[in-house]
Amino acid sequence: MDIENQKDRKIIDKILKQLNISYKSHKYFHDGASSRVILLNGKYLIKQNEKNVLKSEVEFLTLNHSEVFQKIILVDLNYEFVVYDFIEGETMKSVENVDDLLQKIIEITSGYQKYEKNGFGYLNEEVDTWTKFLEEETIYSSSNLSEMIPDNSLVFKCIYKLEKYSFDKKLLHGDFGTHNFIKQDGKLVGIIDPTPVIGDSLYDLLFAIVSNVSILSLITPEKLYQMINEPKEKIDMMLTITLYSRISRCLKYHSQDIDIYMSFWRRYIIVKNLC
Repeated sequence: MDIENQKDRKIIDKILKQLNISYKSHKYFHDGASSRVILLNGKYLIKQNEKNVLKSEVEFLTLNHSEVFQKIILVDLNYEFVVYDFIEGETMKSVENVDDLLQKIIEITSGYQKYEKNGFGYLNEEVDTWTKFLEEETIYSSSNLSEMIPDNSLVFKCIYKLEKYSFDKKLLHGDFGTHNFIKQDGKLVGIIDPTPVIGDSLYDLLFAIVSNVSILSLITPEKLYQMINEPKEKIDMMLTITLYSRISRCLKYHSQDIDIYMSFWRRYIIVKNLC
């Protein structure tokens, strides 16, 4: 076995023993993800990260059951690693059937379970209110948007308008975008890498919708009103917040799409003055 370091060798040996399987092969994934990831025997995905990160992932996947979420195979008692099933396919960089994906996104987020833990925002890094979490995310996004959208007051107005809408607190995926969706033959077959957030499931739903230009090019607020069972104003407010965050990420990770995002922003956020 050509193992990169002694720690990896020990973990692989431990997993082989606990699962009572023989070694066949292993492969490292070096894709810029924060976790250290090894595929064992083409079937078992081994993730190493900080204890709180892995613990949060496990808590989300234990609470929320969907056929497309990764399945937990083994959890180390000290959270030194977690083993998931490996989902065959490719990252959903493009979307072939937008309407089908939208229905699945709505189905998955509507199936999130209620969560009773105190606080809001990133699991194990909670803040006191949902508003506080959205404020902090907006401030973080603003650091990358000073030239594209120099005034963020519109987004903060939306955050404060959301306060009048109650919601069932749930544990969200938190990074629910097509960059974490796996597809086979154009269809969604898996969702990976949660960064769990305690909050309103509408956040995940709209975050997914604005995560890909294939969807953004075919969506309008009016279509969202028809599909989502929430007040129109609430949809408008959350759409503005999640889109603002996504534009910031677009500049960082896929700047070639920025014109499409800014066109949507001007057409539906600025011109319609949703906030």
